[in-house]
Amino acid sequence: MFRQDHEAITDVLIRYARAVDTRDWDLFRTCFTADVVADYGDLGWWNNIETLKSFMIEAHMGMGPTQHRLTNFHIELDGKSANAVTYVHAVTVLASGPDDWFDTVGTYEDHLVCQSGSWQIARRTFRTTRVIASPSLRQGPPSS
Repeated sequence: MFRQDHEAITDVLIRYARAVDTRDWDLFRTCFTADVVADYGDLGWWNNIETLKSFMIEAHMGMGPTQHRLTNFHIELDGKSANAVTYVHAVTVLASGPDDWFDTVGTYEDHLVCQSGSWQIARRTFRTTRVIASPSLRQGPPSS
């Protein structure tokens, strides 16, 4: 059972990334419990799937292509719950053009639960390691 649960949890995490990148908000919703608590640091904090989904929809309205790549899945199972730490590298291009982008690296720290045979994220904390903005979005020193 361990291998099947590990694969199912990894699938949920990858499904989340795919849902965001394809703007498939119905798919996005399947990744979380209804009462998810999500802490995305400076971006904000939400305590249910509807407000988290609304934020994601609004945040991605001004985006062009995005890529959320996930690696180093560390999953600890405990019966019908699990904790996972996953590395994320997100490249988000603004709709204004391919020269306007953010490159973000961090970790997702998730607590997942298995309900009715399906794994979902119940709590998420996103910890930013670093963010780099394209030269077009960086502010230089003030003019004298």
